Amino acid sequence: MAKDEDEIVVPKKSKSTKGSSGLGTSTAGASRATPPMRRLMRITAGIGIALGGFVTIVAVMGVVGLAVDNIWARLVTGLVVVVGLPALLADRMLKRSDSTLATRGGLGMVADVFAIVLLGAALMLIAADSVTSSLFRHEGDLYARHGSTTMARAVYFVAGVSPVFPAERPSTAPGGSASASAQASASNKPGTPP
Repeated sequence: MAKDEDEIVVPKKSKSTKGSSGLGTSTAGASRATPPMRRLMRITAGIGIALGGFVTIVAVMGVVGLAVDNIWARLVTGLVVVVGLPALLADRMLKRSDSTLATRGGLGMVADVFAIVLLGAALMLIAADSVTSSLFRHEGDLYARHGSTTMARAVYFVAGVSPVFPAERPSTAPGGSASASAQASASNKPGTPP
């Protein structure tokens, strides 16, 4: 039987090529990131961890703050949740992943898991503004009551509130009629005729 010229013949893979082209050899070399790209990925993960971690820890502290006014109890509980949940997920992922991935990219994978989990939680908290804005306002009130105006401003910003603190209010001078009557009474001294 003669073969058609239009027919494409695909060569068969030999067993030695199949064994040597495992996951760790040829495909990993082609997918490696360049140093500037790695730096950009680290910066992005760092920003995600910082912003997502801040919003998430403030939300957890706000939930605890509904029951407890103590800053240390709120902070410790918030840190346990914000660090513990992504760490648990990263641990589970590292145990299930390929051993070469776990040894080569373990720290990068952990940073990515932290950034994704914390940013995801922060985005959900911000998206549910109608539910969480009162929680963030209450947490901002707790900071303002204890004298931490910088932290209160940051939390109020997340809540979408623009407060004016008592120290920032303009000093109100007495009105025109009050100052005029005060000047008139000062000019009428007991010993001088009007």
